[in-house]
Amino acid sequence: MKKILAGLGALVLVLAAIVLVRTFMVAAPESPEAALESDIAIDAEAAARRLGEAIQFKTISHQIPSQSKGEEFVKFRDWLEATYPAFHNAAQREIVSDYSLLFTWKGSDESLDPVLLMSHIDVVPVIPGSEGSWEHPPFSGTVADGFIWGRGTIDNKGSLIAMVEAAEMLAAQGLKPKRTIMFAFGHDEEVGGPQGNQVIGQLLKERGIRLHFVADEGGIVADNLMPGIEGKVALIGIAEKGYISLTLTAHAQGGHSSMPPRETAVGTLAKAIDRLQKKPFEGGIEGPAAQMIDALAPHAPFLQRMVFANRWLFGPVIENLMSASPTSDAQLRTTIAPTMLRAGLKENVLPTSATGIVNFRIHPRNDFDDVVDHVTEAIDDPTVTVEISNPGRLPSTVSPTDSEGYTLLERHVLGAFPGAAVAPNLVVGGTDSRHYGEVSDNIYRFIPIVLGPGDTARFHGTNERITVENMEKAVRFYAGLIEDATSGAQ
Repeated sequence: MKKILAGLGALVLVLAAIVLVRTFMVAAPESPEAALESDIAIDAEAAARRLGEAIQFKTISHQIPSQSKGEEFVKFRDWLEATYPAFHNAAQREIVSDYSLLFTWKGSDESLDPVLLMSHIDVVPVIPGSEGSWEHPPFSGTVADGFIWGRGTIDNKGSLIAMVEAAEMLAAQGLKPKRTIMFAFGHDEEVGGPQGNQVIGQLLKERGIRLHFVADEGGIVADNLMPGIEGKVALIGIAEKGYISLTLTAHAQGGHSSMPPRETAVGTLAKAIDRLQKKPFEGGIEGPAAQMIDALAPHAPFLQRMVFANRWLFGPVIENLMSASPTSDAQLRTTIAPTMLRAGLKENVLPTSATGIVNFRIHPRNDFDDVVDHVTEAIDDPTVTVEISNPGRLPSTVSPTDSEGYTLLERHVLGAFPGAAVAPNLVVGGTDSRHYGEVSDNIYRFIPIVLGPGDTARFHGTNERITVENMEKAVRFYAGLIEDATSGAQ
């Protein structure tokens, strides 16, 4: 027994030594040298005012296309041309599908693959009835109290205007790019981009263009949003989840509500959805989630760093902790979200059918068949039919973090936001960048906008805003990125 105890004690000491060594090995992170901030003169108040003007155009994407007002997109396009003449003189503009814009600022070396920066012109509607809760009207573009207010400041006119502000100043200074840089501004991202960036992506493919890298929206600069990590974390999306919705339909005999059977259509559907939600998809720390944890480990307090640095031992602990938060849990697995229910025509009549729509954001380890099989097995009821209700989209491929594109983004994050940690991550929503998967292997999703604990609800919500200071940083970020990206370095 003494020998066994001695052996166990020795094993514990060895494990402890391995854990400590691995912990101290990540104490000094290796990052690329921070980019020197561009010396371009930026008038932050003027840039903020112009963003406010851009917000005033009600370029709203509605789920029903006929409800969208094309004239607002045309007015925005005309305003953009009048406001940024140097950029429009330097770059060739193409109008795609009536309202989307593709700019090409040609470089001197045509052997170099172009870079593509992306944003989108359209915004989501304001929730009916919420207008009175806005501190400033949602399409006023008011600049007050150090903020620019309005629908689209975060998603996504803020970054679009910052890009064009930077390009305008560089063009006015006479920048002569060696590498071509392109800008794609879609008009229907909020409804999937079928007429905007999907068409532009196909256009580039037909022209035989390969993109050096693509930078779109997705990740943000999270300020005290990452559990256990103090300060700012810039999250650069290296992949995004897929999307599909399934229709679950339960059938039953109708009749009078005064004589209900043991099983009704509504009850059967409710049980099916309950069983589905109680059987989540398998999780796991792999791919972008693992890379994110590894990147954040050096910035974590000692005990958390010890756990992060030893995923081989503490993996289940990390997964349990991440699963407790909907935000981090979405990094680990395909998510299940019942979103719509339909049944019945009158309160005292039993419906003959009840239908539920369930939305799934698909993890890169899964595909459409996995989702259908999981749902069918989870509800385990042959009386409930399971049908795919939209075309869906598969998860994107995972882009590398050792490419020049990722390195450039990281360098300019460190330059614009000193002291920030930089980490790759999995974007749980959808972006238009997925339409460029056939013309580039290096697709990254990041906008230089800082969001803190009180800001996340503003995304697609009430009182959307960004700070004037953040606008200045975003312009400087894009100015430096454009200068570096077009220099022709390989």
